[in-house]
Amino acid sequence: MLMASSSLRSGPWEQEYNGHATCINTLAPSCYGDSYRSGLEVVDYFVRAVALFRALDTYYALERAEIAPHPTRRYALAGITMALEQFSGGRVVLECRGSKNDTLHSVTYVYHLKGSLQTGHFVPARDLTKEGDAANCAPTVRYLPKRPNGDEL
Repeated sequence: MLMASSSLRSGPWEQEYNGHATCINTLAPSCYGDSYRSGLEVVDYFVRAVALFRALDTYYALERAEIAPHPTRRYALAGITMALEQFSGGRVVLECRGSKNDTLHSVTYVYHLKGSLQTGHFVPARDLTKEGDAANCAPTVRYLPKRPNGDEL
């Protein structure tokens, strides 16, 4: 199972790779055979990750459901989840922050990978396995606008 995250905050590239790519066995240098060049697995990972990221536009999906960033408005977590799952065709896990876990922080889209990361096909997961529903959010959450530097208001 592959989890494609769409953080609502930016994070270091190294952290993303270490957190999401190091367990993918087709990225092991030995899987490349004689064609392996140092760092090729990192490039392959980010090429696929960026393609998924572009296809999973969280902001657009929520906007289509009339869920827009706002400094004080609250949205039903169930409505956000439903909008994102309809958009992606599979399950999502939401992470919230704040003293009451009432501020939407990140969305993780869950996929099964058929084949290798480099050439395989991503199939939206219909259920959550061992990762479970890791959502930690309150029943209603804030979806805050971004500041120019990328931080939440």
